[in-house]
Amino acid sequence: TVMAGVGTTVGAELGPLGDLIKGVGPALGIFATIGFSIGILLYYVIPLMPFIYFFFAVGRWVKSIFEAMVAVPLWALAHLRLGGEGIPGPAAGGGYFLILEIFLRPILTLLGLMASIATFMALSAGLDTVFDLAVTNAGGYDMTTLSSGGPDTYMSSARDGLDALFYTVVYAILVYMIAVSSFKLIDLIPNNVMRWSGNNVSSFNDQTDAMGQVNYNLVYKADAMARDIDNTNRGITEAGDNMVDRAKTRELFK
Repeated sequence: TVMAGVGTTVGAELGPLGDLIKGVGPALGIFATIGFSIGILLYYVIPLMPFIYFFFAVGRWVKSIFEAMVAVPLWALAHLRLGGEGIPGPAAGGGYFLILEIFLRPILTLLGLMASIATFMALSAGLDTVFDLAVTNAGGYDMTTLSSGGPDTYMSSARDGLDALFYTVVYAILVYMIAVSSFKLIDLIPNNVMRWSGNNVSSFNDQTDAMGQVNYNLVYKADAMARDIDNTNRGITEAGDNMVDRAKTRELFK
């Protein structure tokens, strides 16, 4: 933004250099947006994933309790049967499994939290071990020295910087995918463990995805921020052009 403003306001005095600065500014803004996105993802989103999944898992458990309270009268009617032996009817079995799920869900949620943290730590440690080797074999770029090992020229230095940026983007995406697949165990274990009992009873709120909503909002906010930055650059450019035009008009009148 600063480069775009400087190139617009003093571009006439700088000549081709001013036009170059004005054109390079928005391009650097794109790379800055990528860097901010990586930083927000690695520093804020991924460390909060266990809390977000666990918090909404507790909320699902509370909502399942209210669901059971509403369903108690219908469950009582399901115990009625006109003949045969035994007290509960065939339709009442699902209610007992739902109560069993309500009692087991807190324990299974804690087990899912511990399993997800252990899985994420193991997979992320493995990624840190093999990522440098994979990048070196794929593109000849060493992430430890941040260089390609070629001759030290201006073009090689620029290429090394771009390689570091885009390999960091790939690394951030991989870590994010590992985090999502690992911390989903907080939901998957309580939701699916009851299938081993031979019953498919589940509460009505098992399909909500908290991180999906968070990611959607983050993408929306990032897009809105990028649009605001672009509009700011355009406003600065237009203001600078108007200032240059007014300066040329004053000189013409003189």
